[in-house]
Amino acid sequence: MSEDKTTERNAGKQQEPTKKPAGKSKQTFTKRNEDFMFRLKRELKTSKLSDEKKNEALLETESRLLEGQLKGETAKQIYGTPTDRVKGIIAGPKKAPVETKYWMKVLDNSMVFLMIFSLMFGIMMIAQPKSIAEQPGPAGITAMVAISLIGGACAPFLTDRLQPTSKTKERSSIWKTIAMATGMILVWMVAYMAFSSLPAAVNPVLPYEVYLAMAVALFFVRMWFKRRYHLTGGFLG
Repeated sequence: MSEDKTTERNAGKQQEPTKKPAGKSKQTFTKRNEDFMFRLKRELKTSKLSDEKKNEALLETESRLLEGQLKGETAKQIYGTPTDRVKGIIAGPKKAPVETKYWMKVLDNSMVFLMIFSLMFGIMMIAQPKSIAEQPGPAGITAMVAISLIGGACAPFLTDRLQPTSKTKERSSIWKTIAMATGMILVWMVAYMAFSSLPAAVNPVLPYEVYLAMAVALFFVRMWFKRRYHLTGGFLG
């Protein structure tokens, strides 16, 4: 009998630690965080999420709040309101922003320039066909494409310094910016004059219908390109 009582006492002692941590973990929350969790659970019940996702979200939230309390952070600072947290759970983790590479900026800007040239010369060929016939150089398709590519390649260097996208990247001084802009304009003007002087055999002028169709096509291709690679900014937005 004495051995049975001793066994029961030892069993009771072994069971106690499994209950205490649970009580202590709940008591570690501040009153505000406890209220936050209470309202979060209430809002999650009305959501269409599965029970598995709800439990995962609650465990993740509890862990983050406990971690934040050690740093003096409140639930409001971490998640905002319980409603905000529920929206974040439903939406899922935020996707990392896609890095805009140099070639993307070049292609985007080049399409803008070529679209403008195509529209401009297409309208000029309708309104003033004689002026294009007398000086067809810049209206030639080879010149238009080459000038657009050069302008598209130069533009990112200037726009990146006027509107730096990285927090660690500082704006250049006004004098450096002016010098860079002047240099790029000069390069572009030289290229414009050089390609405009090409003979008609390698720089033919296409019908105005082709130019207007190109402008429309480039507009929609650029829209698709910006959505495909999540591009923001650039010329014409």
